[in-house]
Amino acid sequence: MRKRISERNNFPDFDLYNEYLKIDVLLSEVKTVGIYNKYGKFIPDYFTLEEYIQYVCFNNWNLRGTFISIEEMRSGLGIAKESMVRDKIEENQVLDFLQYALNCVYRVSYSMKRAKESLFSDDTILTMLGENIEKLIDKLNCAPKFDKDKKEVFIMYKNATATVVANECIDIKDSIAEYVLINNRGDLKRKAEILCTLYKKLEIYSDLFKGTTYKNMYDDTKLLFNKSGVRHNVEKDKIACATFLAMNDQELERWYDKIFNMFLSCVIIAKYLDDKKEIEDIKRGIA
Repeated sequence: MRKRISERNNFPDFDLYNEYLKIDVLLSEVKTVGIYNKYGKFIPDYFTLEEYIQYVCFNNWNLRGTFISIEEMRSGLGIAKESMVRDKIEENQVLDFLQYALNCVYRVSYSMKRAKESLFSDDTILTMLGENIEKLIDKLNCAPKFDKDKKEVFIMYKNATATVVANECIDIKDSIAEYVLINNRGDLKRKAEILCTLYKKLEIYSDLFKGTTYKNMYDDTKLLFNKSGVRHNVEKDKIACATFLAMNDQELERWYDKIFNMFLSCVIIAKYLDDKKEIEDIKRGIA
C-alpha cells in the first residue's frame, strides 16, 4: 500500500542544509512584497522580505545594534549566504539563522500592521515561511520564545533541565550542549563518549547521596552507566547481555538518552542536598 502524501511530506529525507535553503529562498529570493512610495501610492515592484526590511523598517529596528544593512547583519551573525555551505553547515549555525529569520518575520508582520491593505502578491508566503521555520526548529528539538519587552524572538532547546544544569555546571556545559545537538542523533559512539565525561561528574556526588532518600536513584543511574556499555565493555556481564546488548541501535539510543536525563536529575538533586544542611538550620531557627 502506497503512503499518502501527508505521510511523506514532513521531512521525508531530512537534510539540514536543504531545509535551511528552503527558508533562505523564501526570505531572500522570492520577490513578493510591494511598498508605498512617499506619497502613499502602492508600488508593485516586488521585493524580497529582506529587501523590504532593508528599505522600509531596518533603520529603526531595535535588533540592528550598529549594523547598517541586512547584509552586514547576516555577516556579523555568522549566517551570511556564503558561510552557509552544504558540507560545512552546523546545527548551531542553522539555529542562529532560524532565530534571525523568525525576527525578520516578526519585523515584517509588525511593520505591515500600518499598511492600508496587503502588500503581498501572495499572502501565503509569510505564513509558509513561518511554518517552515517552526517545523525545522521543532525538528532540532527547540522551541521559539518571544520577549515582549525587547520585542525579540529567541530559540531555546526543549530540554529545560539540560539548560539549567549547564548554567549551574560550567565545567560540563559544553558536553551537555553537545549531547542534545541534532548532529549526535544516531551517533551512539559519540553519545557514549559524552556520557563517559558526564559520569566523572556524577562520581563526585557519591558521598553527598549516602544516607539520603535519593541514594537509590543515584545507584540506579550509576548502574545504567555501567551496564549499558557506555563506560566499558560489557560482553561478559549477564545483565547487559540480557538487555542492552540485545537491543537495536534505536532502542539503545533511547536508553542512552534516559541515562543522560537521569544524570541531569542527579545533578539537580545534588544541588539541593548541598544546600540541605543550611535549610535544616533555618528550620531549627539557628541559622
